[in-house]
This record gives sequence, structure tokens and C-alpha cells, in this order.
Amino acid sequence: MKDEEATNVLDIDHVFSILRYLECRSGEEVLASELRAVMPNYGRMMLIVGELEGKGLVEIRTETKPRKRYILSLTERGHVVARKLQALDDLIQSWQ
Repeated sequence: MKDEEATNVLDIDHVFSILRYLECRSGEEVLASELRAVMPNYGRMMLIVGELEGKGLVEIRTETKPRKRYILSLTERGHVVARKLQALDDLIQSWQ
């Protein structure tokens, strides 16, 4: 399924990696450019982050001075989803 057609957040490519990265950096200022660590295509990553923002999982704050940059954080709902996805991943890993 194409991400543009995705109705379920889990259908979006790289969503777990992005949410997990933001959860691990909770309480810190996370620049969008830092997410290249989990997804090197910045334009594609910003589309996904925008989708997550639309679903109420991520907050995007824009600063324009001294230059334009995007600061990302999880919403409370985003924290809950990230923790549940991590718990599910831990469970799956324990079976291997």
C-alpha cells in the first residue's frame, strides 16, 4: 500500500523507527534533520512526519531564526503509541 493511501499508521513505512527515535530522545530538542539517522531521505521523512502529525502523534514546531528549522516531539498520544509498539517488538523478539 502506498503511504499516500495509508489509513492505518502502521501502514506507513518507517513509522516505528521514527516514533522509537523520538521516544528515545524524549525531553530533548530533536531537529528534523537528525532523523536522517533512521531515514536518509529527508523529503520523504518530512512527508511521513507530517502524516504522523495529522494523526496526532507528533508535534512539529517551526523556528525561523537564525534559520528555518523544524523541531519534532511526540504528543502524549505519540508516547503511548511508541511505548506500545516497543512492547510489541520486545514480545516478538522474545519468541526468536
